[in-house]
Amino acid sequence: MVDQNLENKPKRIPVLAISRKVIQIIFFFLINYVALETIFNADFSLLEDLLKVLPFLHSAKSSWTVGAGLLEYSFYTISEGHFPFFFIAVISLLGLFGGRIFCGWACPTGFIQDLLYSLSGENKRFSLEVDRSLKKVKFFGLIAMIVLITPLGIYRISDVTAYIGYADFLGDLTDNMIAPISLSEFLFVTFPGVIQSIIENVNLQALFSEGKAWSTILFFLYIIILVLNVFWPRAYCKYLCPYGAAISFSARYSLVKLQRKPTRCPGRKECGVCEKVCPMQIRILDEDFSGFTGKGECTLCLECMEKCPHDAIKWRFGA
Repeated sequence: MVDQNLENKPKRIPVLAISRKVIQIIFFFLINYVALETIFNADFSLLEDLLKVLPFLHSAKSSWTVGAGLLEYSFYTISEGHFPFFFIAVISLLGLFGGRIFCGWACPTGFIQDLLYSLSGENKRFSLEVDRSLKKVKFFGLIAMIVLITPLGIYRISDVTAYIGYADFLGDLTDNMIAPISLSEFLFVTFPGVIQSIIENVNLQALFSEGKAWSTILFFLYIIILVLNVFWPRAYCKYLCPYGAAISFSARYSLVKLQRKPTRCPGRKECGVCEKVCPMQIRILDEDFSGFTGKGECTLCLECMEKCPHDAIKWRFGA
């Protein structure tokens, strides 16, 4: 009877989904204002100062992402021999007061992942155990980068000779330490550069030239990640994004969250739509009725709220 009633229920216009797409597009072009300059043949460089620092990952080398994100500045501060108290505080406060809303509504790489997923809309799922294990990978990646960069900062203030030697050992990581784990770096720097080189030289030297084994491996790894996003939504966000890992510590205690109305929600057996549409594969029906953040994984995309046939999911602000 419940299923029949739901089938007869008129479909609603996806206002939230449309609004989110519009906001994502606006942020994408604001951040990548070079695209605006190309389209309108105008100078939008004044946006550089306005968008110099944003929470999510930027690509340090790309003219399309002038400035850097909070995590990049945090790593840079560490490499200079200082603890990034300010940037960690900002990331923590953003997570506490807004959760991962930037990830869901403003991040350019998140927007591209959503576009890729729209090609199929299948929302494939890993098993619960595999999903939990994979979500730990981004934390290991974040820790690995901190472990690599910390000696650089220590040597910077204590031993110049050791600093130079360690900087040579790190190579490109010294100046662009987040590059290997940044989808933004791949999308806005690496991939366009490789394509341009292939077109100009009419060969694959940019991919397979001597001494670029790791670059080649990373290139094809990210191609695989992008393909996965067609079927597994937000795969990079869920399993690899270092900013997602950093902000999730405070986002799990976010004052902005979603909650389920117990009098409206029939549960997983009778419905379970919210879990089926969640791109972050959060076990929403295992979360507390009073409010959930998916242990800091929820990006507040509101897919569950909009597609819940019982109107059981609502906003909540407060502890």
